[in-house]
Amino acid sequence: MKFLLVVLMILPLSFLQAQKNNARWGRLLDSATHEPIVFGSVTNLSSKKTVMTSTKGIFRIEVSEDELLSFAAVGYHFDTIYYNNQHLQQDTLTLYLSPLAHNLGNVTVYAKGMSRYQLDSIERRKDFLHDIVSYTIPAISQANSGAGIALNIDRFSKHEKNKRKAFAFFEANEKEMYINYRFPSSLVTEYSGLKDEVLQQFMQQYRPTAEWLRKNKTEEDIKYYINDKLKLFFKRGS
Repeated sequence: MKFLLVVLMILPLSFLQAQKNNARWGRLLDSATHEPIVFGSVTNLSSKKTVMTSTKGIFRIEVSEDELLSFAAVGYHFDTIYYNNQHLQQDTLTLYLSPLAHNLGNVTVYAKGMSRYQLDSIERRKDFLHDIVSYTIPAISQANSGAGIALNIDRFSKHEKNKRKAFAFFEANEKEMYINYRFPSSLVTEYSGLKDEVLQQFMQQYRPTAEWLRKNKTEEDIKYYINDKLKLFFKRGS
């Protein structure tokens, strides 16, 4: 009985330690310049937890082996990696995003009345559709090269079920991109006065959903949202 009690006491501590060990530090970089990407978003698609990068491109996220990480930033393609044994060997997880080229080919775009998000989304969708039709490499790359979407599929054009999964994945990442556009650090700083690490913490803790942002379409709506969340933020910090 004493042995059982000791085991029961140790198990919660071991679980907490395991959780702590799953927290990984990483950095998000521009694939062309290797400069840090500031206030980008990194999402664990298994836990649905999103964190923001700092002013130095640094982030900290809970992740376990074989979970899928997605990362995005304004002006870049989104990308993904499976977190595997290769990444476990690294002291710091280094991720890359490739900048959008804004080369829309034969697509005619009238920029007047279109947001930066819409223009970027057109390019991402164009590249994604090209990937589905043309690429013949494994379904998800094991390492991030900063070449664009790591979800490059060879079987999606043959199987409608897999194709639907690909589009669902793409739309989920587009939601993250939409949040990044509507809830940028510059806007939050303007209405809150927060900067650096405190700004990162606030944006990470009170990141709105894409659904809320689509219902609340004006900058004034976001202003009131920020003001309301600031009260909670400072109250919890006191």
